[in-house]
Amino acid sequence: MTGPTSTASPTSGDDPPTSTADPTGTSTTEAPATSTGDDSGTTGAQPTACADDCHYVRAGAAGSGADWNDALPELPAELERGHIYFIAAGSYPAYLFDDAEAGDVVIRVLRASADDHGTDVGWDPAFAAGEAVFGELRFTSGRYEFDGRDATRIVGGFEGTVVDIAAPAVQFRRSDVDGAFAGRGGKHVGGACTAMTISGDDVVVAGNRIHDAADDGVSIAGLVNLSFTGNVIHALHGCGTDGDCGPCYNGHSDGLELFDVADSELVGNMIYDVRSTAAVFFGNWADELGMGASEYCENILLANNILYSPETGFVAYIEDAREIRVLNNVIWGLRQGAYGGLSIGVNVSDLDLYNNVILSINYTHIGGEYDPAEHRGDYNLFGYSLGQWQDGPHDIVAADPQFAAIAGGEGPAAEDPAPDAFAPAAGSPLVDAGWPGDADIVIPPFDFFGQPRGDAPDIGAIE
Repeated sequence: MTGPTSTASPTSGDDPPTSTADPTGTSTTEAPATSTGDDSGTTGAQPTACADDCHYVRAGAAGSGADWNDALPELPAELERGHIYFIAAGSYPAYLFDDAEAGDVVIRVLRASADDHGTDVGWDPAFAAGEAVFGELRFTSGRYEFDGRDATRIVGGFEGTVVDIAAPAVQFRRSDVDGAFAGRGGKHVGGACTAMTISGDDVVVAGNRIHDAADDGVSIAGLVNLSFTGNVIHALHGCGTDGDCGPCYNGHSDGLELFDVADSELVGNMIYDVRSTAAVFFGNWADELGMGASEYCENILLANNILYSPETGFVAYIEDAREIRVLNNVIWGLRQGAYGGLSIGVNVSDLDLYNNVILSINYTHIGGEYDPAEHRGDYNLFGYSLGQWQDGPHDIVAADPQFAAIAGGEGPAAEDPAPDAFAPAAGSPLVDAGWPGDADIVIPPFDFFGQPRGDAPDIGAIE
């Protein structure tokens, strides 16, 4: 074990990003933020203090951006480093963030809210009502904070990518990333191929709803130090060139697809309603199409995630990966013989699985083999034992974990489940059956909802 077990330990020399934006995104490095349950856009923070560095954007306006009476009609082509842009409700075009970087100076784009909207000059409460709706967003230079404050939607175009983060130190929070998929006669006729791509280092993506893409939810590649927390990914349609459904490449939908990713955390996310491959997929093409082992994923924390994918052959695939810590997750679907749970393939080393609810573990499907020196775990509940993973002394095998509102491995499948459906019911074998961890395996101190774990934690994502 070369890295800490509760948060990504970057090799770049910078501290890892931490999320404080969303009630379900509970970074294991600190106590989670508390949601106000409204669109105020605050989590206890003071309203933004403006000097001469705030600008105001309101659809239909025609001004200079000096105040709400004199607002800009859309974001200007060039943004100023160190400045803040407040956005009112309304419709706005696609936007390219490409302003030259200036050291660590950040540009902030914030949804205006009742509690935080800069100046009161010309302010109308209607500016905080409803959504601010953008076309596709692309970040090709770094150091931006984009916070939709749960009242912003970004809509994809046909065959496009809704949000593309291709630069470092971007924070993207609390927005609805809408692929706007449309089909007719079994064909893809509208909406994006991919909801989000991330290829910049030191990126934070937190508290977003990501949905309705023809292919992948989020494609993550070639980066270090990503914090991906508290996001909900769903309604991925598995529609592409395979099966002649549409123009998107292959159409093998994954909720999260990772390749050549290091020193990163995936914490407190929920993924469901994936129509093709898996909720989480570690890319397996480095040896054949890439640079070999140098592009394997490395030092990744998966914690407090709810991965529910009864529609796919497996819920998750792990292959070509080192130092992977899988702690307090739900990896659940429907039993399909030896299929339906977690598939572990070749080139997987330093793997730790503790306190998870996993339908089953299958090595043979993609040529993996259990290695007791490299694959460690205990205190998990497996729906079924296939005899391919060596159960630990505290592992439990039970076809029905007794979730609050989710059936056991024989089904039926649930449609549009709420996160609390995966909480343990009274009398569940998950209750108090987990492990508190040790100096090497640091169990997340908070659960999916931000509630503290006790000395005898429950197995799974929710206490």
